[in-house]
Amino acid sequence: DPAAPPAAAPEAPWDPTTPLPAGTNLVSIVGTFGSIAYTPNPTPAAIGEKVIWKNDDVRMHHIMLDDGTDIGDVMPGQATAPIAVSVTAPTMYHCTIHPSMIGAINGDASLFDMPEAPEYDPGSYYSRAARGR
Repeated sequence: DPAAPPAAAPEAPWDPTTPLPAGTNLVSIVGTFGSIAYTPNPTPAAIGEKVIWKNDDVRMHHIMLDDGTDIGDVMPGQATAPIAVSVTAPTMYHCTIHPSMIGAINGDASLFDMPEAPEYDPGSYYSRAARGR
């Protein structure tokens, strides 16, 4: 039996200080709530193109495709390794740390059945803590 060819080495994370590689779509992580946490969302991508997530938020995130593909941790200011798009059907993803953060590669906004962002409550613990009280 001939030996199986070695597996391709995974790509390194993209360095945000360099130009975005050709044929690559950038998803910016901009928050921690719902479908508005990613931009653009959904992200259009053709078969063979790649997708990179860049964390423009102040918190760490962990991106996972809904099919179980683990994209990994993304620290503030950092980016993921590019992943290749293999289908044009909508591919959903989420942050495992902030489960309300949902996104899609391809598809349209009707994919997101999310409640509106919570209203500001000046009496809540988090609002008081932000004011130092």
